[in-house]
Amino acid sequence: MRRLSIARSLQLALLGLTVALTAIAALGVGALYQSRQDYEDRLAEGLQLQASAGRLLAAGVVEEATLRLRRGPDGLTERRRARAAYRAANREALALAQGDAASTEAITAAAAGQQLLRLRPTSATAPLAAREPLARLSRRQTQRIADARDEAQSETRRAVIAIVSGGGLAFLVALVLIAALVAAVRRPLDDLVGASARLAGGEDDARVREDGPDELRLLARSFNQMAGDVQDAATRLRRERDRLDVTVRSLGDALVQTDADGVVVSANPRAGELVPELAVGTVLDAASAPAELAQALEGEVVVEQDETRTLAITAARLPEQGGVVWTIRDVSERARLERLKSEFVATASHELRSPLTSIKGFVELLASGEDLQPRQREFLDIVLVSTNRLVDLVNDLLDVARVEAGRLEIHRRPTALHEVVQEVTTLFGPRLATKRQRLSVDVPEDLPRAHADPARVRQILTNLLTNAHLYTQEGGAISITGRADGRSAVRFDVADDGRGMSREEIATVFDRFVRVGGEGDRTTGSGLGLSIVKSLVDLHEGRVDVESAPGVGTTFSVRLPVSSAVGTTAAARDALRGKRVLVVDDEEDVARLVAERLVDFGVQTEIARDGAGALERLRAERFDAVTLDILMPGMSGFEVMRALRADPDLARLPVVVVSVFSGREALSGEWVVSKPIDPGELADALGAAVLADRVRVLAVGRPEIRDELDRGLTALGIEHEWATSPQEATARCAQRYYEVALVDAGLPDAAQVIAGLDLRGRRLRRSVVVFGSADDEISGYARLDAEPVPISDAGAVVLGLLDAPVGSRAQDG
Repeated sequence: MRRLSIARSLQLALLGLTVALTAIAALGVGALYQSRQDYEDRLAEGLQLQASAGRLLAAGVVEEATLRLRRGPDGLTERRRARAAYRAANREALALAQGDAASTEAITAAAAGQQLLRLRPTSATAPLAAREPLARLSRRQTQRIADARDEAQSETRRAVIAIVSGGGLAFLVALVLIAALVAAVRRPLDDLVGASARLAGGEDDARVREDGPDELRLLARSFNQMAGDVQDAATRLRRERDRLDVTVRSLGDALVQTDADGVVVSANPRAGELVPELAVGTVLDAASAPAELAQALEGEVVVEQDETRTLAITAARLPEQGGVVWTIRDVSERARLERLKSEFVATASHELRSPLTSIKGFVELLASGEDLQPRQREFLDIVLVSTNRLVDLVNDLLDVARVEAGRLEIHRRPTALHEVVQEVTTLFGPRLATKRQRLSVDVPEDLPRAHADPARVRQILTNLLTNAHLYTQEGGAISITGRADGRSAVRFDVADDGRGMSREEIATVFDRFVRVGGEGDRTTGSGLGLSIVKSLVDLHEGRVDVESAPGVGTTFSVRLPVSSAVGTTAAARDALRGKRVLVVDDEEDVARLVAERLVDFGVQTEIARDGAGALERLRAERFDAVTLDILMPGMSGFEVMRALRADPDLARLPVVVVSVFSGREALSGEWVVSKPIDPGELADALGAAVLADRVRVLAVGRPEIRDELDRGLTALGIEHEWATSPQEATARCAQRYYEVALVDAGLPDAAQVIAGLDLRGRRLRRSVVVFGSADDEISGYARLDAEPVPISDAGAVVLGLLDAPVGSRAQDG
């Protein structure tokens, strides 16, 4: 049976109630109207009959008077008129009294009395007999009017009672219908509410019966469909959760989740193996975290857990909960392979670059002679060009390997761009001449010096110039321009009018092993040069841009930071003149080549073939500096440096490492020149080492004591730089190399300053000196694990570090 909707049921109920109330009201109103009409009819009839009785009385009185006063024949006419009037009045009264027998009887009795009065006009009782029925008739009409009024009132009361009773009954019926409708709606709604609560409580099989009004049946059907969808989704979610749980548990990586308060809330079984200290419930703080959170959020952080295990750690924040998910991977095998690769790169570079160094160096020396025949010079030029190409290829491959391993280091110092450009363009002249290419240079000598590694800037410029040479046609034009780029950067552009590049080619121009050109393009090259340029510029915290269009040419723009230090390359090279340098290398050819390279700079050289012999000569003779190979048999270069720094008489001796060793991070900030040897780079490094005969000092303290410390250090001739916060000290250490740090014990965060120091100066023994002002309570700084020295003695302690072992008041770095 089809059920009605709630709206339809309410409409029908209201319509029925309206019809019932209308009918009751109509019947009641009709009954009231009829009662009123009957009352008015009876009232009118009574009043008319009462009036007719009066007229009948008057007619009888007139006739009685006529009978008494006009007895003779001459009164016959008047008596007849009086009798006619009475009879007319009697007929009228009888007509009006037809519906009431009592009134008719009274009228008839009055007529009889009037007849008696005619027969005996002088009788004393006859008038009374004629008048008394009329009085009774009048009283009868008064009674009839009163009865009609009473009956009308009674009818009105009955009609009102009937209306009220009918309306009340209809209202009760409506209430019953509404109650039945509410009951019909309530039960499905109660079922729906209960099923919703069960569904919210996790009962996926909660359902409701689809009955009741149409709306509720549709609602129940929708709910059942939704509950089915929820059950399906919950089933899928459970399956996915189980699958994810199995996946997480079987992962080879450790997963650790912490909440917003740093409490470990979950950890997979692998975490128990790699980091058992991070158990569920453990509070993770800065000290117990597997790595620094900020670094782990930015990218992978590699941590050596012990000698046998290396971990790679990343972190990701949970945005809504505020917690962190740590991913910890065992990369011990990868680290081992990286070490093997580094060892291979070191071995390969040694085996390749050592003979190349000798070949290239001596070919250049032969080519510089004046007694060569043209054919000999031609052959030497061919050998030199091929050797340079091979050296460039080996250098590129080794640099790419260092970039991949994150071990490509730079040693920045004030660098004059015009000098670097002059060196590169001088060496590049013969190559440009082979294609009759024109080179224009516009780099002012007063250009601000860049804070850069001169050797790497030469490499950047050489790679860009090589690229322009290769992709510019014969007779083309190449230009190098330099200018200041604001106050904080210096810029140089290498432009050509060659084939140019499309947008697609520009997008991949800095990718490795990518060479621009079509299938028929015979341009040579490894496709590594521009990739290395990009890596080197990034290491200098600079930027390289390219602008190009097909058929127009290409312009590469390099921006490097400006150096705030004073000093020039010329000053470094001038400092070498007259200096005596010991060249230490186990390969005689390379040692002789280094010595020959230094002759042009006015340097007197001596050669030592091993580390032990070098130490003997250094202790027996006076030298101004040492060039040292690292990979030597017997006593290695590392051991020689440690011996030098431990010897009070030799601790200040400048050392420049000249080696193919690729692990520059192990050289702890020493000056390094890679093989094959670039004469300019060697001279720059050696000159800088000779000039830097004093330790570099970083003072970290409160502003109010700066003047006092500055006066003491300046009086002793100690150059130093100043920082006032842990952040500033860390930033300065990242920019420059320091051997000694003076830390104010009165700083609130002195311990944080010491923890963040990264002293990378050329000495292998670096020191942190903690000092206090005269107003400080020195004994209150035991937390720094050092006994602070008075501020007045800080300069003397620094000078003592130059020639004496580090004392008890300083911490070895």
